[in-house]
Amino acid sequence: MRVAIIHDGATDSWAPADVASVMENVHEVRTALRAAGHEVEIVPVRLRELRWLQRAARADLVFNLCESVGGMARYEDCVVGALELTGVPFSGCRFSAITACHRKHQANALLQLGGVPIPLFILAQGNQVPADFPLPAIVKPNGEDASIGIDGEAVCTSRRALRKRVARMLEQFSEVLVQAYVPGREFNVGFVGSLMLPVSEISFERMPAGSWPIVSYAAKWVPGSPEDEGTQPVCPARIPADLAKRLGTVARRAWDYLAGSEGYGRVDLRVDDAGQVWVLEVNPCPDISRDAGLARMARAEGWTYEEMLARIVDEALGRAQRAAAAAATTAPVPVPGAEALRTA
Repeated sequence: MRVAIIHDGATDSWAPADVASVMENVHEVRTALRAAGHEVEIVPVRLRELRWLQRAARADLVFNLCESVGGMARYEDCVVGALELTGVPFSGCRFSAITACHRKHQANALLQLGGVPIPLFILAQGNQVPADFPLPAIVKPNGEDASIGIDGEAVCTSRRALRKRVARMLEQFSEVLVQAYVPGREFNVGFVGSLMLPVSEISFERMPAGSWPIVSYAAKWVPGSPEDEGTQPVCPARIPADLAKRLGTVARRAWDYLAGSEGYGRVDLRVDDAGQVWVLEVNPCPDISRDAGLARMARAEGWTYEEMLARIVDEALGRAQRAAAAAATTAPVPVPGAEALRTA
């Protein structure tokens, strides 16, 4: 099978380390797919050019590793939308799921409609936050992922600190989400299609004294930093069966509601002191590097890295086959006057 791996083609301003970070996973996936017998082409996606789409449209499957274009996460939506228009099977989530999750307040509102427990949130208007908004509160960019914009000062415990944080974030990002901070244990639940992977926990036991137990940008992307050392994954989580069941039930509800149990993704949750499970975020198409969270959960399930990628490929092909079968059984709707227009 001909597989096109698409990825952010970067810009001239990118540091070599940033380029290497993207390409490392591209090469991991290419090696695994070639070992499975596929013919693989690497296709960079760049700003202001569409040659990538022509190349991708000739493939039997597009393996989508394009989480941004030119470093801008909002363009991931456009890439997935274009892939849907080609009709070529592609890995990962659909346009609807990725678009919703890229605007956190919209994803939260949808999840609330679906009965999923979400901490109280608002989209900051200017730098104004309601005086009765509960504290502590965590401030995040509304349209970013990968913990971009989250550091040790993201959690605010006073009105003054909250106003200052929101104002500072609005200087960098067009929209800012303010959300009630949930103290407690943090968990991740991964999915490939409808299959739920073992629960993973983030242990904050080694966080520096006085630090908030959160997964910041440094925790994810600065190896060896105090935040990195202080956020240790435990997979599978060492938790009672009843808690694992409750986490799985809430995570699946969130995954079904936003992603339709298609593609692959991760649901981040917290459990407060009263035992209430809260969904923090749904992350469609998260990092699938060998050392990333989804691969770790796949190993706990008993899969090799290559098996995880094979299952992602199978899910994409199966989804495309179901869509084609549904389209074949749906008769076109007659449009009054259409025949006259064609013959005019």
